[in-house]
Amino acid sequence: MKNDYVVLKSFQYLIECTCPSPDHTFMLEFDKGDTFIITDEKKYVDSLGWLVLVLIKNSSIYMYIDELEEFVEDKKICSIIDLELKINYLEYKVNETLDSMDECNFSLYAKELAVLKEVQDSVAVF
Repeated sequence: MKNDYVVLKSFQYLIECTCPSPDHTFMLEFDKGDTFIITDEKKYVDSLGWLVLVLIKNSSIYMYIDELEEFVEDKKICSIIDLELKINYLEYKVNETLDSMDECNFSLYAKELAVLKEVQDSVAVF
């Protein structure tokens, strides 16, 4: 199974080196529409926890698994498959509200669909 994810909301991520020296920290910008791949390579660091190798923006970094789960829960990121499913569902809801002439819900679903379509259009083809 592929572990391709897309950024739904722009945010910054503080990358901290797992070595004893704190001099290796920097901020990484995630922009809306950025994609990254979560690999199967993992490592455990005592007192810090599990990290997983992530490929993004032509580089590779280790990220905490707990933080990746938080990003999904906060709807900052989602899998490419989930994005496609959300778009499919919203297209159905837009059509349903058109059939029932529900103007209020139509606007709501149409706006949400437009935002996700914009993200989908900015995602590179895998």
